[in-house]
Amino acid sequence: MQPSFQRQMILLSLIPRSPRKISVNELVERLANRTQDACKRSVQRDLKAMYEMGTFGLRLDDRNKPYGWSIESCWRGLNLDLMDQHMALALTTLKRSASQLMPPQSLQQLQPYFERADKVLASDPENPWLYWACRVAQLPEPYPFILPRHEPKSLEVIQQAILDKKQISCDIKKLINGKMHWLHYSHINPQGILIRDSVALLAFTIGSFDTRRHHKPIGLLRNAQLLPTNAIESVDFDINKTAQHHRGEEIQLELLLSDRATFIMREAKFSEDQTMQLQHDGRFHVTAKVLDTPKLRAALWEMADTVEVLAPAKLREHFVQMTHKMCAKYL
Repeated sequence: MQPSFQRQMILLSLIPRSPRKISVNELVERLANRTQDACKRSVQRDLKAMYEMGTFGLRLDDRNKPYGWSIESCWRGLNLDLMDQHMALALTTLKRSASQLMPPQSLQQLQPYFERADKVLASDPENPWLYWACRVAQLPEPYPFILPRHEPKSLEVIQQAILDKKQISCDIKKLINGKMHWLHYSHINPQGILIRDSVALLAFTIGSFDTRRHHKPIGLLRNAQLLPTNAIESVDFDINKTAQHHRGEEIQLELLLSDRATFIMREAKFSEDQTMQLQHDGRFHVTAKVLDTPKLRAALWEMADTVEVLAPAKLREHFVQMTHKMCAKYL
């Protein structure tokens, strides 16, 4: 992110809604508190530029000194007519991933902006921002198998429940004695939606006594109904830490890697403290302090023909047993 753009975004977060207001000197001081060094003239230029764009609802009260800046109390969004190509590109990028990350009401409010962004980018075939939008994308990691699709209505109910902090009831598909069954659950407390490996998961607890946190693909939930009862929130729930739910124990990993390994050719690292030494036989001796997670083991198994696990002994034994099982099936 460019420094000037980052500063402008922070500026907007510091400006109150009308009738409250803030002076340029106060903004300079608050920017300094956020380690954003900017002189008064730079802040004035930023405010003037954003004011003239008309896209941020900025209002200048110049009746008395010091002049005060605020955001219009009735302002609800961007000015469609004054949308520039930078904002159009940002909205186009957001639209690609918005359906799972935003509630339906917000998407509905943003739809005119998405449509306007498409028109702004398509207004000139030689537009470099249009070229960028067509050439740069974050593609989902393809799964090697087809997963159940979630019911759009159930996803909407779940999103609304999170927004309103309400409970839901729904059917959840579970494996029991080798067969899949739909079981009905009431008083489910949605905690959050996670996107992991391109799959939308619901983090939830059940009722008021079961404090265990479950994570289920939304494709395994159906007939979701919004309940009037308030959801019981997990006080320790942190969406940013949930990805580390299955952290595993910390281990000192020790490997021998062939020079043909993709890991070597990509100059990848298992950790920041990784060490790597070339051996006499052409292989690389690699050590790193890592977390023993299912993803680590899966990655090492994918590299099976170019890697040998030396330590820890427990991890080496895991791959010895895996190899014996594979040999028993295929040899």
